[in-house]
Amino acid sequence: MEDNIITKIILVEDDVDMGEVVCTALKTDRYKIHYQTTLIGIEGIVKAFNPSIVILDVEIGEEDGIIAASKLLIEYPQLPILFISSHTDIESVTKGISTGGVGYLRKPFEIKELKAYIDRFSITNKKSSIVRIGSFTLNKTTQSLSNSISLTKQLTPLEYGVLNMLYDYKEEVVTYEQLSEKVWCKKYELTEASMNNVISKLRKIFENDQNVSLQTLKNIGYKFLC
Repeated sequence: MEDNIITKIILVEDDVDMGEVVCTALKTDRYKIHYQTTLIGIEGIVKAFNPSIVILDVEIGEEDGIIAASKLLIEYPQLPILFISSHTDIESVTKGISTGGVGYLRKPFEIKELKAYIDRFSITNKKSSIVRIGSFTLNKTTQSLSNSISLTKQLTPLEYGVLNMLYDYKEEVVTYEQLSEKVWCKKYELTEASMNNVISKLRKIFENDQNVSLQTLKNIGYKFLC
């Protein structure tokens, strides 16, 4: 996996001790985790967080994780869902896989094994990586934006790099220093004018989309809301 790709994980596990162990083990620069102990609001969380993969316990209190997964996959058919469970009978495993799960990891499991599943099946590792940004679709393979009423907009390498990083850290502050290090690197000369030019072009693209906002935080950086 490339170092600059953020793998966004939703973990639903009602065993708090196990949940905390998994979260601690996966909290690195390339994993961003949302953890919850119930299925409450899971549809909204998936929509807002746009995960690379969902790790779902099969039995969450009195709720059935496999049924929840089947509902999610109707709305998000490309979403990778990895089941984890202490139920190791073949019927449970078969049910999970036939529902659309990419795997069924039996508890207890090694973190190394879990990471292997994540790195193998997460959306960020697929050749065609497409995400929604407001009314637009960002194709990370072709580095282009499109919506239902306009032609496809081909982004420049800098425009794509900035947008991709802002999206990965949406609703968080992205500093000038982070953009300089991750996007401009040594290939381009970073000046205030070049930064402003890229930001202005991105704002122009999204100006008619009320669900997208690119905020400037003076002397700090930017915050992307979508």
